[in-house]
Amino acid sequence: MMKRIDDWHAKNAMQTAIIDGKELVTYKQLEERVQDRAKILAGIPQKVILAPMSNAIEQLINFLALIRADKVAVPVNAGISDQGLQDILNQFEDPLVLMDIHTISQKVAVPVDSAEYASPSDLAFIGFTSGTTGQPKGYRRTHQSWVKSFEGTNALIPQSGSQSATVFGSMHYSLSLYTLMQTLYFGQTFILNQHFSTNRLIALIKQTEALTCYLVPTMIHALISKLEAQNEVLTENYTIISSGAKLNVDIRRKLYHYCPNVQLYEFYGSSETSYISMETVQGIPSDNSVGQMFPGVEVTIDQPNAEGVGEIQVSSPLNFAGYHRKSEDHVATVACVSTGDLGKLAGNTLEYYGRKDDCINRGGEKFYPQEFERHLLKLAAVAEIVVLGIPDEHYNEKIGAVIVWSDQNQVMSLAEINTYLSARMARPAKIDHVFAVEEIPKQNNGKISRKQLLHELVKERVPSVI
Repeated sequence: MMKRIDDWHAKNAMQTAIIDGKELVTYKQLEERVQDRAKILAGIPQKVILAPMSNAIEQLINFLALIRADKVAVPVNAGISDQGLQDILNQFEDPLVLMDIHTISQKVAVPVDSAEYASPSDLAFIGFTSGTTGQPKGYRRTHQSWVKSFEGTNALIPQSGSQSATVFGSMHYSLSLYTLMQTLYFGQTFILNQHFSTNRLIALIKQTEALTCYLVPTMIHALISKLEAQNEVLTENYTIISSGAKLNVDIRRKLYHYCPNVQLYEFYGSSETSYISMETVQGIPSDNSVGQMFPGVEVTIDQPNAEGVGEIQVSSPLNFAGYHRKSEDHVATVACVSTGDLGKLAGNTLEYYGRKDDCINRGGEKFYPQEFERHLLKLAAVAEIVVLGIPDEHYNEKIGAVIVWSDQNQVMSLAEINTYLSARMARPAKIDHVFAVEEIPKQNNGKISRKQLLHELVKERVPSVI
């Protein structure tokens, strides 16, 4: 990846590489600063280096310098708790935490004798997710897997050096790092943001030509709500790449209404697989479609039910190189990844039905939350909704709906909701409980955790009597 960035420095040194609203860094300046820091980093014995990442240019340069110095970068949130940091440190033999590049050599007193990732490899970095147990879980990403992903994106959405890209998540997240590296790989300008703001997003759309915005669905929903409240239509030409969760059909319709010239692409994938499929339809695709397979990706459905829905398994050169294990040095792309997602193949199209763990078992009958959500989001009374399983002694689980009403004076009763659903669901199904809330909590990356929601909003509350 770094060689390609070097090529852009040689070809167009004065083009802007990174900008954050306060500071502008050209490709020439980026190359010089990365090289200077890489020389310092190359002189220390530790191979594994944790890099706290705030949304600041200095931290991005540190990350690039670690890659240039052939270190194993481990990006973590700069605001991570002491316990969270220790949990990650404990997973390595003798890691170093990069706090200040100018004093780092003073922090290393003796040589380190560690075989962990000592052999040269294609490994670019190790990222951490919360994991299914809540403990941090390290996934390994190679240079080649991302380069192939960049080239696949270029085949589907042609890239040029005149374009700019922006992302709003914390820079330690996989999507944010991916956007940064792909933008620099194609010699484009990366626009850095401190945090998500609809005002900031709208301003960038209005001010930036050939802009690509990497967003998650909750951010797109916030953009639409802002435009709707202001009765404003954005006529600019720009691109949105949505990922992280399935984009609701109703949200698509509203986006095209308030942003008639937007080019919308929906990518489906994960930190472990990178991109799996892409929805290129400029309009309204089928309800569960996440598009056609990304170049080079093969998908199989494991243990499909009578409807053809089973776990999505991915064979791809874009797959990660496995999870980190202490003292392990071998790095190789995982041939097949079990995603934990439910889906089915409909011809050349992949359909997505949610997380396997989110499937609701009500008295032995399986229901997918998306079945309910996509219908109920079409109601004007519903601003936001999350459907999830509520533990129940008799049924195992009942079906709960956490709803943010558009207008507190115009709510629907449980009977009205189920009457509406009965005329639209493909099979008999109903909501058992409704939980009315003012806001649905979201994680730092803008995604919704159903497990967290169940813990915070359901176990401690009594369902609304409506």
